[in-house]
Amino acid sequence: MTEEKRNRLIAAVTVNVILLIAILTVVCIFQITEMVRYDNLIKDMDERIEYLGGETNKLNNSLDYYKSDEGLLDKAYEFGFVFGK
Repeated sequence: MTEEKRNRLIAAVTVNVILLIAILTVVCIFQITEMVRYDNLIKDMDERIEYLGGETNKLNNSLDYYKSDEGLLDKAYEFGFVFGK
C-alpha cells in the first residue's frame, strides 16, 4: 500500500465517521424533541381529564339535586308555577 492510498483511506474513513456522528446527532435531537412534545401532550391530557372529571362531578351533583323534591320545586318556581295551599 502506497502512502497516497493510505492517506485516501484515512481521509475516507474520517469523512464517513464524521457523517455518521452528524446523522446520529440529528436523530438523537429529533428523538429528544419528540419525547418532550409527547410528555407535554400527556401532561395536557392529564390536566384535561382532571378538569372534565371535576365538571362531571358538578353535573352529577346538579342532577341529583334536580331529581330531589326540593330541586324540582325550585325549578317549578323558576318557571313561574305557583302552588296554592
